[in-house]
Amino acid sequence: MAGSGVDSAAASGSRWLVPLAILGAVILAWLLFRSLSGPGTPAVTAPVVTAADTAASAVGTALGEMTSMKLPDGTELNAPANGVESKLIAYLNDPNSTVSDERWFDFDRLLFDTGKATLLPASQEQLNNIGAILKAYPKVTVRLGGYTDTSGDAAANVTLSDARANGVMAELAKLGTDAGRMSARGYGEEHPVADNATEEGRAKNRRISLRVTEK
Repeated sequence: MAGSGVDSAAASGSRWLVPLAILGAVILAWLLFRSLSGPGTPAVTAPVVTAADTAASAVGTALGEMTSMKLPDGTELNAPANGVESKLIAYLNDPNSTVSDERWFDFDRLLFDTGKATLLPASQEQLNNIGAILKAYPKVTVRLGGYTDTSGDAAANVTLSDARANGVMAELAKLGTDAGRMSARGYGEEHPVADNATEEGRAKNRRISLRVTEK
C-alpha cells in the first residue's frame, strides 16, 4: 500500500508539471512582449508627406541635372540645365532676342523665411550665379519683381513682395553688381503664373522674377 501511495503522489505531481510549464511560458512571452513594446522602444511611423513637399519635389525634378556653363569672362557656373541661369544666359547670347516688358525670368531656388523678406542660406548658390552672370555681361541692366500668392491681406502682400525684391537687389549689389544697373518693385498678388487654388500653384506664384531692361 505504501508503494501505491508514492506512485499516486508522483502521478499527482507530474500532472501539475505540464500546466506550470505552460503558465511559465505564457508569463515569459508576456514579459518579452512588454520589453519590446515599452516606452524605451520608439514607435515607427511613416513620414508625413505634405502638399508643399510634393510641390518642391516636382520643381526640383523639372530643373534637370546640374550642368557646367561658361560665361564670356571665363567664369564657369554649375546650375540646373533647365534653371533660370541657363535660360538667362541663352537669352543674353541670342542676338535675335530683344528687350521686352513681357519677358521675365523666374528665380527657381530662392527661399525666404515664411512671411518675411529674410533670404535663407540655401538661396546663396543662385544669388552667386546671377551675380556672376551680371558681372560677365556688364552692359545688361535688370528689373527685379517680387510676387506673392493670394493668401493673407493684399496690401501686406505688396509690402512683403517689395521687401523681398529689394532684398535680392541688395544681395546682388553685395556680390558686385552696380546698384545703378538694377531696380526693384513688389507686385504682390498681381500677375500670377499658376492657380492659387493648389499648393503647387501658390508655390509658383510666390517668386522673385528678373526682366532684362537693356542688353
